[in-house]
Amino acid sequence: MAYNRINLEGVDFIMNEKKNNKKKVLILVLVLVLVLLTIGGTYAFFTYTRQGEQENTLKTGTMYFVYDEESENPDNRIQIKNAFPMSDEEGKDQEGEGQFEFEVRAQTQGAPINYEIYLTKEETSTLPDKSIRTYLTKEGVVVTPTSKTEEVNSYRDLAFSQLPILEGKEGKTLYQETISDATANYNKTFVFRMWLDENANTTRDGEWLYGGMNFSVKINVYASNDSLPAPKKLYQDGTGANIPDLVEGMIPIKYDGKKIVKADVTTEWYDYAKWNWANAVTVTEDQRDTLMSAPSGTEIQMDNINTMWVWIPRYEYDYTNIATVGTDKANPGAIGVKFLSGTSDSSTENYMLHPAFTFGTQELEGFWYGKFETSNKENTCDPSKQGNVDIECDLTTLTPQIKPGVTSWRGIRVSTAFQVAQSMNANEAYGFNKTSDVHMSKNDEWGAVVYLSQSTYGKQGNTNYTGANKEVYQNKSNDYITGSSNGTPSQSATKEGDQYAYDDLTDLQDGKGLAGPGASTTGTIYGVYDMSGGAWERVMNVLEDEDGMPRSGNNTQYNSGFSGKLNNGSYVTDGRPFPEIKYYSTYDNGSTYSNACDGEACLGEALSETAAWYGDYTTWLTSAIPWLGRGGFSGNDAGAGVFSFYHTYCQSYVDNSFRLVLTP
Repeated sequence: MAYNRINLEGVDFIMNEKKNNKKKVLILVLVLVLVLLTIGGTYAFFTYTRQGEQENTLKTGTMYFVYDEESENPDNRIQIKNAFPMSDEEGKDQEGEGQFEFEVRAQTQGAPINYEIYLTKEETSTLPDKSIRTYLTKEGVVVTPTSKTEEVNSYRDLAFSQLPILEGKEGKTLYQETISDATANYNKTFVFRMWLDENANTTRDGEWLYGGMNFSVKINVYASNDSLPAPKKLYQDGTGANIPDLVEGMIPIKYDGKKIVKADVTTEWYDYAKWNWANAVTVTEDQRDTLMSAPSGTEIQMDNINTMWVWIPRYEYDYTNIATVGTDKANPGAIGVKFLSGTSDSSTENYMLHPAFTFGTQELEGFWYGKFETSNKENTCDPSKQGNVDIECDLTTLTPQIKPGVTSWRGIRVSTAFQVAQSMNANEAYGFNKTSDVHMSKNDEWGAVVYLSQSTYGKQGNTNYTGANKEVYQNKSNDYITGSSNGTPSQSATKEGDQYAYDDLTDLQDGKGLAGPGASTTGTIYGVYDMSGGAWERVMNVLEDEDGMPRSGNNTQYNSGFSGKLNNGSYVTDGRPFPEIKYYSTYDNGSTYSNACDGEACLGEALSETAAWYGDYTTWLTSAIPWLGRGGFSGNDAGAGVFSFYHTYCQSYVDNSFRLVLTP
């Protein structure tokens, strides 16, 4: 069998030729549309591909589509000025400059032809995949991609093309079809539209985060006598949990025993029904390109990881039945949780959307929670040096990280911790782009994690643990080592033997489950750690003053570092200003935890609804000690736990740390 490379009208393709067979010739004509023409005699094998050379580009403010690649007129392009977020209905109705039209034509004889239209994204694209909406019609009829049942899909949700020519590179399938044998005149017109999702309207400090960004794709056509491999969809487990929204810089992971390996997002890499919550990491800048392009199954060394995250999918919970399942506070039952699709609202009687999934005006499909308490790369501070400002720890110059087996970051004021979190946004050290939002955890986000833990999808539902062992095990490390496990829900203020590492998979038997993962929210290695014991974790929740404004703290020495009122009536005026209201919440002045939110219980925040579950502390805020801490610390007894809450000054302190949250 001979292989000949033929150049026909400037187009390269490969044809193989069998002896005594006439050639099947494939001609590509490019005028204002893409034309695929086949003329031939008897049967012959061939493979054809045409890849775009010009980008179809969407830029915020202006959108370009280019496909007349051989035109002498460089301005022969579709150009949409002022491309800003629009609804799906508006996007589907775009005409003229808002649509990209092309044709596929063919004549077949001797064998059918299979072809695929697929997209490839340019490396220069900066807009998130989820923010780009795609819509394809053929002869005026909507083409439903193989990845979803919806007419309109985000670029993220399109299925991954498995064409051999991609050779490991990413492509997204738009359409596949077989043109049957002896088709005299196949001529189909396609119209492709893409636009910026109407929810791409997030602002931070008054700035539109999507401004100045772009998204470029090429439309490609591949045809062959051979059958085409089916594209692969993004994996979604059977629980209905939203697919994890991997932001720029994140790598999905699985655990192979103790090894961390890169996950294949088209196969099972998480399953909330099996208590395996989705995990992802970011890696150091020098290893990022290598590991992000590495094949699935590649091991990722802990030395190359700088942050580790756990996906908390959007859900509704049964707020009417919590009192019933908590009748036995020492061994409460499962909180009813049902996952919600997309950004849909609660629809089940007696259930409500958990409030953590509304972030300011943005409705979230889910959020990423720091897998461990925050630490810092330098590990140079000594939080035992008490004072208003610990010069070694209360710094924004240290490098935050989220890793196991290291000392948690303590001795830092809450205002500094918040600023440290925000410094991670659009930071090359982590690879995040500016549309993702890293911030310090609020109490409703803490509540969302522990309610999920107390459901059938968390440690409460994990059948490897029984009785009192359903409670998340404490971290009782005297050195505040992240990810440590005492192997029990301790009732003592002192540790009981050596602490287990987070990945110690020793089976403790007798319903105690796994030694290390027993301290996670799932009882598996896929859960969130350090939420019981470790260090107290401050959250961005504070008591209001008499004027309805957030307090700073107790006095000039014991305060958060934010400007605001002190207990004696004076003010901190030279502190950091409080951020946008979406980053923190206030509780009513003089309230109790049972009526802290406009005179009512703060539903979803693991306060009055779950007070004293497992015997955890319930100490409320006062004007002198107005900030909220969660989880307890390693020196506490039974009072430490995921439902524990306590008041704090929020100055730098030896046993207080914080948790990071990332919203896509």
